[in-house]
Amino acid sequence: MKEKMSDYLKDFLEAAKKVEDSFAKNLTDVVKASKKQDMYEHWDMVGKLDGESFRFEVKGKKKFNRKDLETQDEMACIEYVNVNGYPGWIQGNADYIVFQRKIYDWLVVNRKELWDMVHDKLKERNFSASDRQWFEPKEPYATYDRSFFNKKDKFCWVPFEDIEKLKDIKKIKNADSL
Repeated sequence: MKEKMSDYLKDFLEAAKKVEDSFAKNLTDVVKASKKQDMYEHWDMVGKLDGESFRFEVKGKKKFNRKDLETQDEMACIEYVNVNGYPGWIQGNADYIVFQRKIYDWLVVNRKELWDMVHDKLKERNFSASDRQWFEPKEPYATYDRSFFNKKDKFCWVPFEDIEKLKDIKKIKNADSL
């Protein structure tokens, strides 16, 4: 089992690197985060977008459930407490969160504006968990965790249509896909 998990983690990290490298093509003067910066400050790279320098946390397309065959493009998974019980990436030091999308290539969102909106929605629900089964459609803004697997993380699913209503966003199509 341990070997299988390390293979899974290795594949996950390789896929994440490809996603990050793909987004980095949209920036100039890119510097990748150190392992420590990535893990503790929650940003993947710094680079210039439209002539201004920012820190970016890049998120690939997500499945609702690990066993799903395809990724989905309806909701973003927002981690607000990480697997060790510390603040998740939405509370990190990135200026922008970048979501890989199917309908266009990238959605670049101001991290603080996104966290403020998500935090308000979580408070409205009293940070309550979903009462749905794992195989049922995900409930927006419900708190999910993986405590069953001895993980301390907490996350919620946020509709992209809500994220796209924020003020400081940018939709990017890769130059090679035009």
